[in-house]
Amino acid sequence: MVGFKTKQVKVSDIQEVNVVLMEDKALLSEIVVVGYGTQKKATLSGAVSVVSLDKVSSRSLNSVAEVLAGKAPGVIVTNEGGDPTSAPRINIRGSGGINGENVLYVVDGTVFSGTPVLNPNDIESISVLKDGSAAIYGARASGGVVLITTKKGKNEAMQITFDGKIGTQAAWRKLEPLNAEQRAFVAETAAKNGKSDLLPAFDASKYPDGRITRTNWMDEVFRTGMTQDYNLGLSGGTDKSNAYLSFNYRKAEGIVLNTSAERYNFRINSDYKISSWLKVGENFSFSSTNGQGANTSSDYTGALLSAIYYPANGTPYNPDGSFAGLPGGAYAGDYGDIVNPVADLKRIDVNRPQNVFMINPYIMVDLAKGLSFKSNFNLTKDFLNTTIFTPKRPEVGKPVLTNSLEVGQTRKSDILAEQILNYKTDLEQHHLDFTGGFSFQKTKYNDFYVKGNGFDDESPSKRYLVNASTFEPATTRFEATALSSLFLRANYNYADKYLLSLIGRRDGSSLIPKKENRFRNYYSVSAGWVLTKENFLSESTWLNELKLRGSYGLLGNLGSLSATDVSPLLDRTNSYFGQNPSLGTGYVSSILENPDLKWAESKQTNIGLDLGILKNALTITADYFVKNTDKMILKKPLPGTAGLAVQTINAGLVRDRGFELGINYNSSKERDFTYTVGLTLTKVNNKVIKLAPGQDVIPVGTNFRNELAPLMIKQGQPLYSYFVLKTQGIFKTQAEVDEYVGANGEKIQPKAKPGDFKFADLDNNGSIDAKDRYFAGSAYPDFSYGLSFNANYKNFDLNIFAQGVYGNKLFNAVKRTTYSASGPSYNKLTGILDAWSPENPNGKVPIISTSDANGNFNASDFYVENGSYLRLRNLTLGYSLPKSLTSKMKTGAVRIYATSNNLFTITNYSGFDPEIGMSNNGLDVGRYPQARSFLLGLSVNL
Repeated sequence: MVGFKTKQVKVSDIQEVNVVLMEDKALLSEIVVVGYGTQKKATLSGAVSVVSLDKVSSRSLNSVAEVLAGKAPGVIVTNEGGDPTSAPRINIRGSGGINGENVLYVVDGTVFSGTPVLNPNDIESISVLKDGSAAIYGARASGGVVLITTKKGKNEAMQITFDGKIGTQAAWRKLEPLNAEQRAFVAETAAKNGKSDLLPAFDASKYPDGRITRTNWMDEVFRTGMTQDYNLGLSGGTDKSNAYLSFNYRKAEGIVLNTSAERYNFRINSDYKISSWLKVGENFSFSSTNGQGANTSSDYTGALLSAIYYPANGTPYNPDGSFAGLPGGAYAGDYGDIVNPVADLKRIDVNRPQNVFMINPYIMVDLAKGLSFKSNFNLTKDFLNTTIFTPKRPEVGKPVLTNSLEVGQTRKSDILAEQILNYKTDLEQHHLDFTGGFSFQKTKYNDFYVKGNGFDDESPSKRYLVNASTFEPATTRFEATALSSLFLRANYNYADKYLLSLIGRRDGSSLIPKKENRFRNYYSVSAGWVLTKENFLSESTWLNELKLRGSYGLLGNLGSLSATDVSPLLDRTNSYFGQNPSLGTGYVSSILENPDLKWAESKQTNIGLDLGILKNALTITADYFVKNTDKMILKKPLPGTAGLAVQTINAGLVRDRGFELGINYNSSKERDFTYTVGLTLTKVNNKVIKLAPGQDVIPVGTNFRNELAPLMIKQGQPLYSYFVLKTQGIFKTQAEVDEYVGANGEKIQPKAKPGDFKFADLDNNGSIDAKDRYFAGSAYPDFSYGLSFNANYKNFDLNIFAQGVYGNKLFNAVKRTTYSASGPSYNKLTGILDAWSPENPNGKVPIISTSDANGNFNASDFYVENGSYLRLRNLTLGYSLPKSLTSKMKTGAVRIYATSNNLFTITNYSGFDPEIGMSNNGLDVGRYPQARSFLLGLSVNL
């Protein structure tokens, strides 16, 4: 029997013989989806991870990316803040160069453009191709491939399953702005130290009301939101056909006012065996999403920044119920130009319903022994409608007396056709598996956008374009791309001991206008050696598996190249024309076209080890990898004689190098108390090896209020590193200022005084300038890790999952306006109270002053903080009703559970949340934080 060890028993005259067969761990090896097919895990020679889905149905997840967080070595999931409408970013083995990389999703064997909106309860399995094994997907595989298989019906009676959960979520941390009395104290101190006049709004003799705290703005903008998540499933089948049907509804109110996300999912998977050699099937899915997020990315009007800035003596509403402006009457301007955050949040009116239909019919034919054919077709239709109404903002503070309505429609159509042949044969102990095929995918994209201004009536029933007074020119866009591919994979193993895999793929993209540049070839080779199959280890009683693996491959990053890179659009401009010059409109080029432009690619090397001991109760997977991304899409500056400023070229090299570790332990299943423990660890070092010819630095435009621009790309450094001044503490006395001199005996900081930062003169030129900046780290972590623990005791089950990062740095730009009194007179955070003063000589913040001749708050490592964190992602405790009770209820299994996400977080970061994402390259401007949630759930099988 397959999966069991052979056992011989001598037959005597006894008529009845009882034989207990022992499981053969090698033969029961897990089957893994590897792209256009499956393979036994024991015979894999590439770096392929299988993601544990333990208790995923108990969690309420917003996206499929959350399923992957901390679950697979080498897979780094970064939340882009906690806004309910934001999606996490996934990087596999590094960032993939300056252009970045996108993970390629393959759902039920079908390549999906973008990120699929799936119901996590529908997922049967997930595997991740992380090295050259992804070359089977060629031009789109450099960022790794996530292969998702959804649930299918089984050969059993129809079953109905229901799972519902409901609960609340709230902010796990709120920052603490100054109360009105504290703010007045800071204003008085700043004016005294800066030798300036005290602003009347903070002068008790002129405006005593300014010292009365009326509002905690953190409590006003944050709220407790409700989450509800319901799943209904039907599955069943016979030996001829099976079907799986599911429905999901999820709605989560955000922890910030007037934010939310809503999702519907519907799926039907079925197949029918027409004859012994022919099977047909289909996968149909529909998803509908909508949501409303908050602006927390603006360094001027971000909702959470405004909640910090707004004076505590102000109120959200006037006595008549209308939104209030800044307090102070004639002195309102003393508080700065600030938006009432409650008014701004409650006025959000965004409607973005997105509906995605996907139909995937397929035919499978057994042509001969070992030879099979699959014809796979997929059609995806994506409909996105957007309406955004921006009302007037008449309140004192930062008024806007205009309004507008933006209306947009986006339509996307994706057609995929694949023809795949597979041949498997065994020649004694030689096992061969060939897969080859042809793929063609065509994507069409068109959109429409128009903006109307000047609505006299802002009531909801009047928010339509017909009521606008003026219109801006409408814009439309159409894009169509096609990708044609041939691919082949050959797997060979001898006695499951010596393993070899060869992959080749040829991709041609319509993006490239020159025919000779349209097609690119990709490949990989991997080999493995299972040492425990050798005679010298086969008798080992404790070592069950020892496999060495190695691979090398060339993969593409087609996503790095856009249509406008290949064919730059003309810019609209105004100029004077004619013999009698008159102003007219024309179009000009600003970028020199490059007909030889191609997409980026990466060369990936992997060396791995798989280890199983104690009857495979303990398994260890370790890999060392190097990913070199070159031919990146860069802008090369041109000489003035060229007539154009830049040209887009292929250049540069970025290296991601590191190691990853996965450890799993499974206890004995023969006890009442059973448990499993899993650990994943990923370390990645990122380094820019070279840029475009003649270029060793690329300034990064990301900044805070045009004052702090700390980011830079430089050869020899990690991408998007902080390039800042180095602080060496705070001058406590004038003597310390006077004694800090250069080689010429002159003061290095002549404008400094006690309480100012002491900056390091790194170039020893006797002064502090831009040449004294140094690289102070980046937002990329040194280590990412995940730890899971699952236990069962009789009818109780427990799941604990923790995840974290270590060694990353975050640039807390919020401190620029909330720890300094020399800029706008906004409210501050309580951290400013730890400023240096004669009474507090060991303060960690520079002197409170309206003047800053020393440049204390220029870009320095004062803002660079440790972004490491450990977060308890999920804690679930469940109880399954005894069968004696469920049989009386005439139901199947019934389980009650309680679950919590982000129950606690350990971090030294002083901002709202350490998970600010990478969209701003680590520069925090008050990003929407993660939520802590508590839910109760019920799962019933009928």
